[in-house]
Amino acid sequence: MHASALPTIGDIGGLIAYVFGNPYLFISSTTVMTSGLLVGAVIVSALPQRTHLLRRGAPTLVLIFGYFGLGSIVLSSEILLRFHAAIPDETETQFVSGLGHLVEAAVAIALLIPFARRHTMTDWLWAHTVALTYWTFQVAVLTPPWFAFQGQREAVLLVVVVMLAAAATLNVALWWNAARR
Repeated sequence: MHASALPTIGDIGGLIAYVFGNPYLFISSTTVMTSGLLVGAVIVSALPQRTHLLRRGAPTLVLIFGYFGLGSIVLSSEILLRFHAAIPDETETQFVSGLGHLVEAAVAIALLIPFARRHTMTDWLWAHTVALTYWTFQVAVLTPPWFAFQGQREAVLLVVVVMLAAAATLNVALWWNAARR
């Protein structure tokens, strides 16, 4: 018998049923809001003034999606490495979710790249400032539920806050350097 790498209709239906049956494994406020940004970018691309709107927001969206994809895959990898021996199914599910978020981010960035070109350093610095503000809000106010996987909420939150602080420090240094020029 020849096995196919392509999913069947039953496989896809099973996946959809699993995601809707276990939404907290895949869907959080972060996922919804960031997916909303992607859907918004796609909708805006259909509007008559799309070039202006997308060109203006593209650097910020690229950075938001970059942080989203990298953060998701790093956390899901940490979960997989740390807990796989004890709970393989749950950790593999979280890892697949992280891969899905990474793919979503990559698709969004690929769609935005044509609009993100030819921006000044100051444009990118403002974009980074807004992206950091967005993610600080996400972490501080809407803390994603998957941060708490297996009771590790405080540890993950600490690492994320340190990473955001490091990114903010770099952002301030870049602003300082730009102002001195």
